[in-house]
Amino acid sequence: MAVIRVPKTPKSAFNKNRPASKLLKSQVEHLEWAVLPASERKPYQLAKSKSSIRTEGEAAARIEELTRLLHPEGAKSPPPVGAPPLATPRSRTQPARTTKKRATSRPRRKPVR
Repeated sequence: MAVIRVPKTPKSAFNKNRPASKLLKSQVEHLEWAVLPASERKPYQLAKSKSSIRTEGEAAARIEELTRLLHPEGAKSPPPVGAPPLATPRSRTQPARTTKKRATSRPRRKPVR
């Protein structure tokens, strides 16, 4: 498999003292809603949620906290660098996907109308 190189993020991409954007505030609101038990979630709660997040640093800390609550298995120690990704087991009822290959490599003909 080919290695895809990703350029390093510039330092100016994050400033913990910069005012939080509407996108960051919306992400925090969605995560707060997702952490609620299913019986307490109502569609109208998301729109009425008032967040006290003012800076990117506060948003980053709150997103980290909510993500740990939402995914407790991710709070464990991370896998070592270079380790292969974990494979998800396939259900016994779900067959493996196969791809069909065409017999010819000619382009298909357009239908005549």
